[in-house]
Amino acid sequence: MTSKVFLGAVVVVILLSGCSAASRLRSSHGNKYRYTYKLIDPAPASRLSYQDQRIKIQFRLDDAAIRFRLQNLSPVPFKIKWDETSIGVKGRYFAVRNTRTFYASTHRDNAAPIIPPTGYVIDMAIPSENISYVGSGWKEKDLLPTTDRNSRAMNERILRNKGSRVELVLPIDAGGEIWPYTFRFEVTSVDSLAWERYRTPRRPPRPAPPGGSPASAQKEDYIVSAVIVAGVLGVAAVLLTQKKDPPAE
Repeated sequence: MTSKVFLGAVVVVILLSGCSAASRLRSSHGNKYRYTYKLIDPAPASRLSYQDQRIKIQFRLDDAAIRFRLQNLSPVPFKIKWDETSIGVKGRYFAVRNTRTFYASTHRDNAAPIIPPTGYVIDMAIPSENISYVGSGWKEKDLLPTTDRNSRAMNERILRNKGSRVELVLPIDAGGEIWPYTFRFEVTSVDSLAWERYRTPRRPPRPAPPGGSPASAQKEDYIVSAVIVAGVLGVAAVLLTQKKDPPAE
């Protein structure tokens, strides 16, 4: 019985903290929105995937980046030419970072792995200027705005993004022969999203802050985790030690 009470207390604390975090996000960022995309080129597809005799690629677009799984179906090894890859957002194009250069000082320092026949890579592309270290953490800028900051004008601007296009120019180098792929996505809907349902997109492990060290960053993570656990245990202990009034006869 005691263990059930303890678990119940933990769940209550987690739920309360989640609701509090969602309320703070809404207060500071306003309402949250989610874009739904379809692939319109080189071949229309609602499942965000493309395949020909050379490649098979599956996409997932989140707030700030385009993630993908690329498989080599050809008989020759190839690699992505990251130095010539770009993302276009409503007609404006940007150089990109990927998983190896996501937090690097420059997006150009990137050695692309060779993908042999039947092999695949899982990677991502984000506009190089949309990720930066600000204050005490890494910040990302959305491809298209996803929060209205409680502004009616911004809300209307976001809703007008239905029909907007995002492109990924992804040239592939097959032993000196360049295969020029361009994938175009179109926004099919813009929907409101409750902050409680928002999940942070998957990203590469974050490095230590500038001027810090991996050890110090890890130590800070341990301290934060310890504080959270202590808080949960403290609330549970208070609930367990509270005296209950005897039942009235």
